[in-house]
Amino acid sequence: MKILIVDDDEISRFPLVSLVDRMAGVTEIVQASDGEEAWSLLREGLRPSLCCCDLAMPHLDGVGLLQRVKGDRLLAPTPFVMISSSADRESVTCAVQAGAVGFIVKPYSFAVTTRTLERVLRESQAGLVEPVAQVARRLGITKFEVARLMRKLQSDVSVCADLLDEAGATAAPHMAEIQRMQGSCAMLGLKHCANLLRIRPGETPSLEDTCLTSLREVSLQLSLVMEGALLEA
Repeated sequence: MKILIVDDDEISRFPLVSLVDRMAGVTEIVQASDGEEAWSLLREGLRPSLCCCDLAMPHLDGVGLLQRVKGDRLLAPTPFVMISSSADRESVTCAVQAGAVGFIVKPYSFAVTTRTLERVLRESQAGLVEPVAQVARRLGITKFEVARLMRKLQSDVSVCADLLDEAGATAAPHMAEIQRMQGSCAMLGLKHCANLLRIRPGETPSLEDTCLTSLREVSLQLSLVMEGALLEA
């Protein structure tokens, strides 16, 4: 599980990094010094399970970054916990209206911060991915068989994406396959992936670009889910 921490103050950032590093399930902490750097990382393919973001930063502040993320179809599900040195009502309201799902105040309280981050992660994961063990029980198979089906699905997604990426390729011949993979995602409890592949011709200006972008994102998300499945096993 990757966590992105965005704060222009390195001295303030360090205690939060140390705190998050002690949380169960965290495998990597990525740091950014302002919203623009964080945005570049996200656009380049970083997919954190959670973003802890300071409200007041130069270049691009926390609300500005959050608004960009919420405006991007692929990044929008990323949960944001906003950071501030002030607990005033205006700051909290500003963060919530922008789409934040949590709020922590400097200086950090270990107990309060941990509870907030764990709650956000728990609620976010429940909305995006069904736990592998739960999928296995629901389908009456083992967790290893679930992982095998996910690997097969990822292979199918990659093949379809490669075909669409060829010069002159059109999406129409692949829509039935994309719909089949969308159903497979739903069956395997991959709620976010299923939503990404719920593509309707006529509702997007460029069907080919939308399909290809969605397929690439689903492949990336499957890699992240399978990493978590290995840790869970």
